[in-house]
Amino acid sequence: MAMKRSGMPPRRSVIVRRKLRSNPPQVAIMVPTWNHYGRGIVEGIWQYAQQHGPWLLDLQPAEPDKSTRVPEGWHGDGIIALIHSEKLADKLARFKVPVVNVSGTGLRHARFPCVTSNPDAVVAMAVAHLREKGFRNIAFCGEPEAHFTNFWTEAFVRVREAEGETPLVYRPVKAMRSDRDMETLRQDRQRWLTELPKPVGVVGWDTNMCRHLAIACSLAAIDVPAQVALVSLETEDLLGRTVHPPISGVDIPVERIGIEAARQLDLLLLGERPTPTRVLLDPLGVTTRQSSDVVACDDPRVRQALSFIRNHADTGIGVADVLRAVPMARRSLERRFAQLLGYSPAEAIRATKVERVRQLLLTTEIPIPQIAEVCGFNYVEHMIPVFKKYCGRTPAQYRKHARRSA
Repeated sequence: MAMKRSGMPPRRSVIVRRKLRSNPPQVAIMVPTWNHYGRGIVEGIWQYAQQHGPWLLDLQPAEPDKSTRVPEGWHGDGIIALIHSEKLADKLARFKVPVVNVSGTGLRHARFPCVTSNPDAVVAMAVAHLREKGFRNIAFCGEPEAHFTNFWTEAFVRVREAEGETPLVYRPVKAMRSDRDMETLRQDRQRWLTELPKPVGVVGWDTNMCRHLAIACSLAAIDVPAQVALVSLETEDLLGRTVHPPISGVDIPVERIGIEAARQLDLLLLGERPTPTRVLLDPLGVTTRQSSDVVACDDPRVRQALSFIRNHADTGIGVADVLRAVPMARRSLERRFAQLLGYSPAEAIRATKVERVRQLLLTTEIPIPQIAEVCGFNYVEHMIPVFKKYCGRTPAQYRKHARRSA
């Protein structure tokens, strides 16, 4: 069982040996930076080197296939790499220098320390996000032809089976090579999406996969997110915001992964053996965008009420305001909410406000009293216990914890 290591300060002997280094260590970074995951890890490594260096960082550019390679003749002191295959692991082992892996791909021989996200926790957070939206059918789409992503599929199966559900997983009609043309792949994913029970929430292994699924839905006249809601197992800022619809994603602490990987490599360079040798970091939350910003519900009045709440929760509305927008008896509305969603209109208002507070705590430096005001709370004293009830921490504690994890 992997363990998470608390941020303990380095022992005095480690600090002394670090200061006594005759030359800055030369560290190769073999982490592709074409996506948010890789860029965040490199940023974390750089932050660690700035604080505990100097280090000479050698960032290797990605090859056309998005992989990275240590150049021939390289002579350095350590490597941090995204190791997806036994072949690459063998190559790196031949350098006979300390190596730290930042890939979640499970290799047969765990010969290097590894720092990565906790795949089961990431998948569970994506599934919980869709369940909170009312989806009972939840499916997963990976890339069976890209074997290094199969650990995400395995995590989804574990999570759903632990919940007593049958996992719905994309399987190609026939084995497909990674060089198969995109049109053939799209048609097969479209076939799968069409066959899924609706409404359905679909977890894609990354944002680019969700983009392909959104295109397939559009060509099949499947509404996103009403019939198929999409959430990625990573939050990709640029691609996630610019595609249509914008893609929701789980927030992985990528910079923290880079910092912890650099810390483990530093210990190895100083002759220490880091413990544990496999560190799994939990996700921070979910960034909700249009691809999953919906509630699966067959009742048009409840959908209308939820839409009103989503659009006006930060104005300080109450259930009476919802009833003015959706004229009906309060008891009838509350009964429909309880039967279809399992919670009340008042709880929906509070949960929507709390989620907006959470997003502002994570993404801005706005003072907490001001956040309370812009999110529809009359007093910050009222917001704090409500937020703690939903998130397990006060707003100040939550922001501090998120910064430490990021």
